[in-house]
Amino acid sequence: MRDPFKKTLSKIKIEDAHGGTGKRQLILSKNDAISKHLHAMTKGFLAPASVFNWHKHEGIDEFFIVLKGTGIIKFENGKKIKYNKCDLIYTPANIAHRIENTSKERDEFFFIRIDS
Repeated sequence: MRDPFKKTLSKIKIEDAHGGTGKRQLILSKNDAISKHLHAMTKGFLAPASVFNWHKHEGIDEFFIVLKGTGIIKFENGKKIKYNKCDLIYTPANIAHRIENTSKERDEFFFIRIDS
């Protein structure tokens, strides 16, 4: 049985993510004894006119929840999805994507990655 635990987001360092100008906090990872399917949970930050450059997650489905901001996620097949606060976006494993902040405020997201 796993023990309950708590993490305080303000104590988790903010680091660069996926090239571009995006930042993230790695909240949970495979190193945390949570689930054998959870790859990671991060909180992402994009300043106005910033991007998470093209990238893909090999064998990992990604869900992201928009906490703040608006923008566009572009996919390698040419599909585009506009996002707004309170949206949930699903990106299947192995599909390249790029996330762009088109607003004048900082975007914030929760990303949840599940091993597929």
